[in-house]
Amino acid sequence: MDSKISSSLPKLKLKESRMKKMVPIVSFLLSMPVVAQGVEFQTPGAMGMGGAGVARNNGSLTSYWNPAAGAFSKSSFALNAGVGVGIRGSDGLAENIDRFSNIDFDRVKNFNTITSTADNVGDFVKTLSILDDIDARKGNMAVAVIAPVSFSSGRFSFGIFGSMEGYVQPIADIKNILPNTTSGTTTLTVRNLYEAVQHTTQPSPALGYFSTDQLNSLVSQIKIADNTLTTTQATNLANAIDNQLSGSGIEAGTALSAITTYALPALQAQDNTKTLKQNTTSVMTKAVQYVEIPLSYGHPINVGSNGKLGIGVTGKIISGTVYQNQVLLVNRPNGDNVSAKDLIDDITTNKKSSVAFGLDLGALYKYKNWLSLGVVGKNLNSPKLDAPDYFTPEYSGGVVGLTNRVTGGTVELKPQVRSGIAIDPVSWMTFAADLDLTENDTVSPGSLVGSSITSRNLGGGVEFKPASWLKLRGGAYKNLAGSGGSVLTAGFKFFLLDVDGAFATDTFTIDGNELPKEVKVNAALSFSF
Repeated sequence: MDSKISSSLPKLKLKESRMKKMVPIVSFLLSMPVVAQGVEFQTPGAMGMGGAGVARNNGSLTSYWNPAAGAFSKSSFALNAGVGVGIRGSDGLAENIDRFSNIDFDRVKNFNTITSTADNVGDFVKTLSILDDIDARKGNMAVAVIAPVSFSSGRFSFGIFGSMEGYVQPIADIKNILPNTTSGTTTLTVRNLYEAVQHTTQPSPALGYFSTDQLNSLVSQIKIADNTLTTTQATNLANAIDNQLSGSGIEAGTALSAITTYALPALQAQDNTKTLKQNTTSVMTKAVQYVEIPLSYGHPINVGSNGKLGIGVTGKIISGTVYQNQVLLVNRPNGDNVSAKDLIDDITTNKKSSVAFGLDLGALYKYKNWLSLGVVGKNLNSPKLDAPDYFTPEYSGGVVGLTNRVTGGTVELKPQVRSGIAIDPVSWMTFAADLDLTENDTVSPGSLVGSSITSRNLGGGVEFKPASWLKLRGGAYKNLAGSGGSVLTAGFKFFLLDVDGAFATDTFTIDGNELPKEVKVNAALSFSF
């Protein structure tokens, strides 16, 4: 008896204050109908060994991993049903959406040079700092769900493989950044900011948000942007900015960069043609969900004393839905602030479904009973799924709106090739490793925002089998196409139940909490006879 059926999303204990706005996004992505195989090469049933499965006997999952393994099937019938969930994230998305939701954009955009106060200056600097942080870090969040149900009978295997992969990624507009002046002068200047600070506050010392060097640098840059200000006046403005940003959660270096790189030069140039009224900062959302129904066959070829070669083919029907949209973060209709519900509503209302056909080929060579070498190519015919048209923001007629129609085109499931090796030095131990020979695209909206996320994994591990009803495994994998660290994996089998998990060694931060950049959990039940 062998087994594998999944688990669920690990409970990540986060502070509710800022994370609560992102929880509905994740909940939505997880609640979408699980009807697809992920665009990335997923790892059901092998995650605990670093995702190595191409050269191993995977029972009823043969049609998923390598159809050539059907040539070595020893079971007349096998069944597997499972579920797995994975989350991958990076700094810069959740906290910045939350910070935006706490800013009064009308007050920022409509800067009154006579009555505006230090609070207005603070909101302006915060807004600019958030925009700069979004542009610099390009934070994103991805959720993937897999749900394979598979069967095998002799050399044939088939199944229903469901999965979904979705991304949320921001696009910052750091050109249109200046407030609009509503009275007084028609062009906003550095002196206007100083005068706003003086309206309601007396000069006060900095609270320590900026370091001494950072504060001195800010004072110098203020004087360069407006040489009519005295050192005392420039210092008072810098101190007021320090006080306003204290407790904002924005990194001091990020704020200083935003002020000195964008705000002060624009104010010095007195260019009021690029105002926040025209700002198009938004979030791009994209998700693919689809179901694969494969039929595989593996044929054995005897190569004498040198072992046995298996070759296999899989034909599959792919029925999928593509979601994509753009959601404004600023200049939203009716002047409201963005929320997680806005993102969810805009994702679900723009979708397109289609059907395609896919082709996989595989080969598996076994030398005696201890060495296996395999290779598999998935989606070799590059099946395509239709994507919906969507609208990008533009400034027209005095307002920003989602009015620029973009043809959705297609999502191409590009060929993915993976090789693998498995070694059984003794009957109770197996070493295995897999390597992606292709760099695989994800469904992230990278072509639109200039930061495409790709995957090319190298992974492996070891499995110990002290008893027929007990297996223990461990391993790791790394995305060679990325800059992050490794992902550690582990798992066990206890009678019919297999459980695997994975977590990244690198972390990202949400509301001061450090979380692994990648977390996955799989579990499965299976049997064979």
